[in-house]
Amino acid sequence: MTAKIFRKLGCLLLILMLVLAVGCSSNSNDPDPNQNNDPITEDPAGESKGPVEGGVAKVIQAAGPVVLGWAPDFGPTDYSFAMIAAEPLLAVASDRTLEGVLAESFEEDPENKTITFYLRKGVKFHDGSDFNADVVIWNAEMGRKYARIASQDVDYIEKVDDYTVVYHLNNWTNQMLEGMGIALQFSKEAFEANGGEEGGGIEWARANVVGTGPFVLKEFNRDNNLIFEKNEDYWGEGPYLDGIEMIFVPEATTAMAMLEAGQAHMWSGAQPQHQKELEEKGFVRQHGWAGIQYMIVPNTVREDSPFKDKRVREALEYAIDKQALCDVLGYGYSDPLNTVAPKGDWGGDKEFRNYDPEKAQQLLIDAGYADGLEVTLMAAAAGGGRNETAEAIASMLDKVGFKTKLDIADSSRMAGAMFGPEGWQDLILGYAGQDATYLTSTTRWWGHEALAYASMHKPEEFLDLCRQSILLPDREDQKAITEEIVYYMAEEAMVIPLFESKTSFMRCKELHTDYMDQGMTRWRVNVMWLEQ
Repeated sequence: MTAKIFRKLGCLLLILMLVLAVGCSSNSNDPDPNQNNDPITEDPAGESKGPVEGGVAKVIQAAGPVVLGWAPDFGPTDYSFAMIAAEPLLAVASDRTLEGVLAESFEEDPENKTITFYLRKGVKFHDGSDFNADVVIWNAEMGRKYARIASQDVDYIEKVDDYTVVYHLNNWTNQMLEGMGIALQFSKEAFEANGGEEGGGIEWARANVVGTGPFVLKEFNRDNNLIFEKNEDYWGEGPYLDGIEMIFVPEATTAMAMLEAGQAHMWSGAQPQHQKELEEKGFVRQHGWAGIQYMIVPNTVREDSPFKDKRVREALEYAIDKQALCDVLGYGYSDPLNTVAPKGDWGGDKEFRNYDPEKAQQLLIDAGYADGLEVTLMAAAAGGGRNETAEAIASMLDKVGFKTKLDIADSSRMAGAMFGPEGWQDLILGYAGQDATYLTSTTRWWGHEALAYASMHKPEEFLDLCRQSILLPDREDQKAITEEIVYYMAEEAMVIPLFESKTSFMRCKELHTDYMDQGMTRWRVNVMWLEQ
């Protein structure tokens, strides 16, 4: 399988853990994301104050990283911890475009199949070594050599000078730049000083991170906490904080109590019911544009699957009251979906099927299931080994003639079903993520090289659209074909969209951060600050 970028699977798995816890372009004048172009004086909660220095922000996460500074082995959430200390060449901005971080600018040339990065000068890693073209190439080569998914689309990487790197490609697609750009950069000298490839450097890097970022790793106490201290020589704005402590608390009531007691300032991964309670007590719920979209995906690959019949797939969607799911289980934080794309995004606003249980029942009868249809719905285990969303859906399906059996799976089995080759039996309660463009989302989750949902049949007409989509350099063309892909999926009921929940976190009013404004692969910790 050809992959657009080494970390495609890692991006999908990052979303998995978040769920279970809760044009030719030339850009030589990108805004500097680390300079205070727009001072953080207005906060989503309505506070209006300027940033001040000092304090240690304490952030609760359900679990810590498995790997810190060895990108080829990154697991589901490892990137999110590493990016406190390490930085990428490019990052997704609040307007969902790409802007420079360690690369001041970049150029894509689809015709000549090249991507060029112009690197920022004068940047040093935490160990004092220089950030330059040699380090960028080394990071890329380590990824190509050791990543579980290696890109076959890169021919070779050229060093033009100390601060210019050119990727020469075998094949150009509009999906390559983002993946290359968001790759975190780690110190080559630190890796070699600690054994390198043959002398233990890989194992060292798994528990250490030496980057260029605003915070330096001080301690990693596995299953307990991560402690970062201020990088006094940081090249950009800030940091304002003296440090950041990531505290690993798997039990939700304990995490909530710590936030209420002032023992933490932020909680990432709080479930909707806890978010609601904390909001009522004066805490701030914060989110950006990125969300998680939930859906049912029928098995249409198995030869004897009843869901090969479009009428049966349509019956599923007509049977489900999406608004009721949002009202009862979403605590006001969820919105019904028309298609796999969220409303407001490419392909998300056109309606196809609304709740109509009588029509669902008739479709089942027309398909030959007047006596009912036995189906198994696979879903991830939540609190207490249950999944309330799956239970509610099963009840709705049963009212129109389905006979639904729930298969509640642990996280490992669920990940295997979603991302593995064997898939699931009948139905799976799955999800997908939202990227800088929804073309990227369709490519990662549903397209011809998608790494999820192996049990979903993809007609050749659909696959042709997907193949064409990644070759278009113009953004308006990308939007048009993305909508065509999304509408095709909806018309054929390939996937039954349910609802979307914006990815969010809870914080106290004293902590100021723009986290989530840039999606789920960026956190500008350098401009985060605490009221003193």
